[in-house]
Amino acid sequence: MINNRIVSLIYKSILVTVCLICNYNFLIDFSGDTLLYFTVLSNILVFIVTIMVWIKTIKKVVCEKSYEGKNENFLIIKGVATLCITVTGLVYAFLLAEYNTKANYYSHNLMVHYIVPILFVLDYFLFDQKGKTKWYHPLIWIGCAILYIPYVFIRVAIINATSSSLTRYPYFFLNAAELGVGGVAVWCVILVIVFSVIAYAYYIFDYFYNKKKNNIEVTTISD
Repeated sequence: MINNRIVSLIYKSILVTVCLICNYNFLIDFSGDTLLYFTVLSNILVFIVTIMVWIKTIKKVVCEKSYEGKNENFLIIKGVATLCITVTGLVYAFLLAEYNTKANYYSHNLMVHYIVPILFVLDYFLFDQKGKTKWYHPLIWIGCAILYIPYVFIRVAIINATSSSLTRYPYFFLNAAELGVGGVAVWCVILVIVFSVIAYAYYIFDYFYNKKKNNIEVTTISD
């Protein structure tokens, strides 16, 4: 892990730039369906959280002249963003991507589904303070992330009531018109399990990494 805030600031500046490009593309192509997709929402959340941490890092480096240390700010909301963007990358890569089409390799598609998820997850591993995550924090992350499911169906109800031509179901696994309520319920359970496994995988890593680090420090002091 990197304990240098200048390196962290440079890295976050790159991430902010990439996120800015992604969100600019969302803006210029904005329609009534734009905010329907989990990919878009998770990328927007990552952009907001990255900006928050980036500004805090600038303050530490420029104003406080604090050049060593890891990010200890906004860790709960950053956990939500990390979980969401991880799911975005994994679900797209293993469930939604059509690798035999040119669209899969368009620069914007690569950025929102691969580059941003990888960069943001690496930011967690490289620059976030470990040992701050409590056992219940993943429950908060999961709870925030799965709000997307009722959001989709509330939107469907509104669209149906207004006879709108907007897209109703963003992904095949949420398409109640084709899968039925039971089929969608099964997929929702699967999604909750996926969210839970990923969230607690981050927690377990955080716990054991911090424990190992503390053991090394105690051994070093004893020697």
